[in-house]
Order: sequence, then C-alpha cells, then structure tokens
Amino acid sequence: MRDVTSIISDFDKSSIILILDKKGIITYVNDKYLEISNYEKNEIIGRPYNTISSVFYSNSYYDQFWERVRRGQVWQGEIKCQSKDGTDYWVDMHIIPYKNEQGVIFEYMAIGTEVTRSKAMDESLTKTIRDLQDIKNALDESSIVAITDGKGVISYVNDKFCEISKYDREELVGKTHRVINSGYHPKSFFKVMWDTIKHGEVWKGEVKNRAKDGNIYWMNTTIVPYLDDEGVPYQYVSIRTDITDRIRAETALAEALQNDFMRTVKNLRNCIFKVVVDDNNRITYTLCEGKLAEELGLTMEKVLNKTSHEIFNDEVAKLMESNLHHALTGVIVNFEIEYLDKYFYITLSPIQQNEKIVEVVGSMIDITERKKAEETIYYMAHYDALTQLPNRTLFNNQLIKALALAKEKNEKVGVIFIDLDRFKTINDTLGHSTGDNLLKAVAVRLAECLRSSDCLSRQGGDEFTLFLPNITRKEIEGVAQKIIDRMSEVFTLEHMEIYITPSIGISIFPDDGDNIEVLLKNADGAMYLAKERSKNNYQFFTNELHQAIAKKLKIEGDLRRALDQNQFVLYYQPKVDMVSSKIVGMEALIRWNHPELGLVPPMEFIPIAEETGLIIPIGEWVMRTACRQLKEWHEAGYNQMSIAVNISLRQFIQNDLHEVIKRILEETDLLSEFLELEITESIAHDAKQTIRILNRIKSLGVKISIDDFGIGYSSLSYLSQFPIDRLKIDQSFVRHLNPRNQAIIKTIIDMAHNMDIAVIAEGVETEEHVEFLKQQKCKEVQGYYYSKPLSEIDAYKFISDYESEYK
Repeated sequence: MRDVTSIISDFDKSSIILILDKKGIITYVNDKYLEISNYEKNEIIGRPYNTISSVFYSNSYYDQFWERVRRGQVWQGEIKCQSKDGTDYWVDMHIIPYKNEQGVIFEYMAIGTEVTRSKAMDESLTKTIRDLQDIKNALDESSIVAITDGKGVISYVNDKFCEISKYDREELVGKTHRVINSGYHPKSFFKVMWDTIKHGEVWKGEVKNRAKDGNIYWMNTTIVPYLDDEGVPYQYVSIRTDITDRIRAETALAEALQNDFMRTVKNLRNCIFKVVVDDNNRITYTLCEGKLAEELGLTMEKVLNKTSHEIFNDEVAKLMESNLHHALTGVIVNFEIEYLDKYFYITLSPIQQNEKIVEVVGSMIDITERKKAEETIYYMAHYDALTQLPNRTLFNNQLIKALALAKEKNEKVGVIFIDLDRFKTINDTLGHSTGDNLLKAVAVRLAECLRSSDCLSRQGGDEFTLFLPNITRKEIEGVAQKIIDRMSEVFTLEHMEIYITPSIGISIFPDDGDNIEVLLKNADGAMYLAKERSKNNYQFFTNELHQAIAKKLKIEGDLRRALDQNQFVLYYQPKVDMVSSKIVGMEALIRWNHPELGLVPPMEFIPIAEETGLIIPIGEWVMRTACRQLKEWHEAGYNQMSIAVNISLRQFIQNDLHEVIKRILEETDLLSEFLELEITESIAHDAKQTIRILNRIKSLGVKISIDDFGIGYSSLSYLSQFPIDRLKIDQSFVRHLNPRNQAIIKTIIDMAHNMDIAVIAEGVETEEHVEFLKQQKCKEVQGYYYSKPLSEIDAYKFISDYESEYK
C-alpha cells in the first residue's frame, strides 16, 4: 500500500486518480477527480467502479475491460463521464492491477487525464470535413463546376459540365474555356470578366456557350478567385447553372410583346417615342404614342419622320436635340422640359445591336403637379413666410457665390446687419399682428434702398441682413444713411403712426473677413456697437467692438451666477386638444429673474448661453425642473398631461444627452411617454448623426417634435427618416392667414397626416385661427387665445379651472 501511495503522490496534482479494491469498489479518489466530477468524497467512496460513467455504457462494455484487468493486464481507453451537475466530460483512463507478494491482485488504480476539449475539437474537425464533402457532393449534384489555374487552364470539371458541353473530361482538362466559346460575346465582355477576377473579386454574369455538337446553351455563371497569402489569385472556381430554358422563354416573350407593342403603347398613360438617325444624318421620330401624346397633339401624323425643330418651338427643340445626341452615344439620359405650360420628365434609352446604337426609345411623363409641390417646398425652405424675403439659407447660398465672384474679380462686398430698435416694445404693446405688419412694411422700405444686384433677407425676429457686391466703403455709407433716412419716416399701420429706427452694423469683404461666418459675426458685433451708441446709426466693424465683447462677457458672468443662485424660473403654456377641449400638455419656457433687470425673456440670454455652452447645464436644469413639476401635477390627479421641453442644437449634439434624459426621468420618477423634446430643423445639418441620436433618445420612450416647422430647411427625405412624433407649425404662418400661408399650413398638415405624424399649431390668438385649424383637422393648438405662458402657481390654477369648466 505504501508503494501505491508513493505513486499516487506523483500524479495527484495533474491527473484523476481512483483506487478500487479487488471487487471494483472505490476506496480512494483524489482532489482532481472531485474537482472535475463535482462530487463530494463521501458520495463516491464505497461505490462500484461504473458509478462514474454508467449512464453512457452497457454492462457488457464494463465486463470486457474488467475481464482484461482481472487477468492482470492494463486497460487503456477514453471514457465519457458525467459530473454531478449533469455536465459531460471525457477522460483518457489507464486501469492498472496491483498484485501482492503471492501474485494475487488485491486492488486496482485508475489514472486518467481530462481530454474534453481535444475530444470536442476532434469531433468538430470530423464534422467540418464531413460538411465540406457534403458541400462538394451537393455542388456536383446541383451545379456545373469547373476549376482553372491562374492562367485559365482547366484543371477539373465535374460530370454535369461534361454532360452539358458534350465533351469528355479528357477533352477539357488542360484546355481553356475557349473550347466552348460561342462567339456571341464581344472581347470587351471577357476583358471585364478577367479584370474583375484578377483583382480578387467575384464575377457574376450570363454566358452563351456552344457544345461539342454545335448546340447553344446559356449559363448563369459565378467565378470565385482563390487567393494566395499575398492576395494574388492562383486558382478560379466557376459554378454554373443552366438557364437555357429561361432565355428561350424570354426570347419568345419578347417576340410576342413586339407583336403586341403598338396596342400596348397606345393605352399607356405616358408618351412613348422612338428616334433614329436617317440617311440624311437627321434625328427623326419613328414613333409617338400614348395618352399623353394624344393630349399634347403629338400624333404619329404630326411627328413621323420629322425632326425636333419641325415639331417643337426652338427652345424645346434645342434641348431635345442636345439630349438625343447624348443618348445616341450609348448613354441613358434623364432630363426635364417645359412645354405648353406644363413640366415633363423624359428618359432616353439607347437600343444597341451588334455593338451599334440603332435607335433611342424615349418615355415622357407629366410632372407638373410634382413641380408645383417642389416649388412650394422650396419656397418654404428658402423664403421668410412673413416678409417673402429670402431666409437665412437662401441668403447664405447667394452670399457664398457673391464672395467667390468678388475674390475672382478683386472686388469688395459689403455685409450689413440690421436690427430694429425698440421693436419688442412695439410688439408687446401693440400686439403681434401690428408687429408683423410693421416688419412687412420695413422689408418693403429696405428693398427700396437697394440696387438690383443687392440681396436682402430676414434672419428672424426683427433682424435683417443684406450684402452689396462690387461696392466701395463710401457707397456702403451712402446705402446705410439712405436706410436710416427712409426708416425715420413714419409708418402708418391701421390708422396708427409708428416710428422705428434701425441699428446697422457693417463689415466688408475681404477687409473684415473672408467667409460668411466671420463677416456676419463682425457685422453683428458692429450692430451691437450701434445700439450702444444711442441706436439709429450705423457702425463699421472696428476695434471698438471689444467693448461689445466685454459686455457679452459680463452677461455670460451673470448667467453663470444665475444658475448657481437659482435665478431661473419656468413658465408654462398650455397645449389644448380642440376635439376634446382637454389640456393635453404644457410647454416649459425658461425666464431669467435677474436681480437688477427683473424678468428677462429667453431671446435676450439664450443666444449667449448657446454661444458660451452654458445652455448645457441650463437645459438640464429646465428638463429636470419641468419633469419634477409634471410629476407633481400627475400626483394631483392630472395624470394624462405631458410636458414639452425645448432642446437646442448645442444640447442635441452633446455626447451624454441620452444619459442625462434617462437620469432625470429616474430621479423624478416620471414615465418617459409624458416627456416631449422640441427640436428645430437645424438638427438636419448632419442627417446620419441626427438619426443615430434621435433613435437613441427614442429608445427611452420619450416623444420628439420639430419646433417652428416651415421656417428652416425642411428636407422631406430627412423627415421621412427621422423618428418624429409631432410637427409644430411655426406661429408666423398662423398669425397671418393670407392665402399663401393657408396653403402652406394645409400642405404641412396633409403631409404630416399622410406620414402618421401628429401636428400642433402655435401662435393661435383669434377665433379665426381656431376655426381655420379645425377645418384643416389640426387637433392640437397652443397660443394666447387659450393662455399666455404662466407661472407655476398660475399654471396649476389654470389647469384646475379649465378642467372644471370642460369636465
């Protein structure tokens, strides 16, 4: 027993060791076995030998190897075992009999090594080899397979290749595929194929081949290059399927369609025409049919064998001839024309036979309604709805072109920024309607002061910008003074005499900057200097603008203290469902309760907050405060209301916005479905990033709406991709219900409904607004007609009173 124990100590750490008495009862197991089997020692000691693997083997299996070891022979083999928790494992086991001095076996020692991982790898390799063989067998049964070397010499073909080509394998191996070339394809066809596979790319195509007996057959072919370690093809495997029957069916169908072509074309809604180059080298029409052709009077009698100049006016004829010449070079051409006060989209498709263009087939459809819709959308995207002036987008585009031309010609460009003095006072005192009428009148007067080459735009609010190309500093001064003189004249609006003055800032290209951003920023800075100097004057960009910058820094400092000293408050404006007369939500609007200036509206400090980055902590405070307030209203019984919070572009693009929203919802214990984030169209500057951010936010369950919709750049393709829940029609459209704005509102509502997007209109102030929006089925509204923005206390009272009234 001491000798056995000595042997055990050598293997105890690395091997599984069991000792059995002469009857096969386990008398000892080491820790390694207990570790692998998950059994306790007392669960194994005293049990028979087959305990460790009895679930996998029959008694006869044990009888065979037990008979061997009882004869004094060592048994070796792999045994599949099962641990206490049901996990299978494999052991490479040696069972060694031990004899006493009389030569009688008195016990056995089993020494084993766990081989589970290598066993699994062997099984996986075996399965992979079997699968590869199955794949080869499947390919041989289903496909026509050939293998060539890097030069295209055939080294292997399967039986199906021989069967369809009628060649014996010996006739093909060692040859190239030229042996089955039908002569149908041009050399350029095979050049493209070889260029593709030589670059290590897969080539796919349809090939017409000739069998040994002369029969033609078609193959759908895929050629896969095999690459060496340096990425160079050394072998090609081609896998083909027979598509001869399909090609024959298609050919028969084409012939049948040709016979029925004229009758079909005549009943098409669009216009189908054909042209050829006649013997006199003229492009003449040989066909013109379809419903649209009849409507336009383009009958066969009018067009047959005639040129475009004999059919259309000069402008249309020149356009048609130019594009037909292009199509006759073998290029598919798409273009638009205007003819008989309508717009048409034409596609020209060249028809080729034997590598020669024999005719061009044209298709023409009426796109007049689409063009009108495009013009409406373009107008919405590029013009201010109130003044009909170019908006920021169009102004910037035109200024870019003007600066490029000025740089080329070494000319100067004046950039002017105009802000109306005391406009807010007039707007707040006399009402938004009067304020808007004043802005329209100002736009007219400003335009009267400019040359035809100058460009005037409304940036928003009471701000206007213009640029003056090819101009001197003295001439710019003359324009600025002319604006001041004209603006000093009284404005008569609705029997009221109103006086308003401008503050004008001027920068000059290239003296004060060489790009739009710098020039507008400097003109804006000069405008603030003009305001500081008693308003109603103009200032050129100078070093004195450092004073204006210092002032901004002071406001920035006040803003930082405002956040630390809890000077911000939220006001709430109700959003009403006109169908149910219920308050469906509130929009949270920030105000600055400045210790010196009193209640400061957001338009006076939000731009600075955005510029300095303070909008990030301020925006987080707004969201947290609004969510906390809504939770209180829910607990008071008004649990179906939502809260809308404005998100600036600066906030939107911050990396942790998703985490901030999630954290605030958890802190306030507010369900995500009651939080709505209002973003502006400016987020579409980077569509891919915007979609990624919006989808991440939407994953939280919050709602997303586009604020001030219609006054920025509204790309319908972006709108269809963005996960938007609601569009908020800008108040400028609602306040001025002229025919154009009514059409724009209707377009937005119809579009949103068709895209399954909710709509809310802001700026609702009169009964007329309410009735019009009801007719357009705009369900939700917001504006002074229902309530101005209210403090927390007044908002709660309003909710309570309103709910009681409409209960």
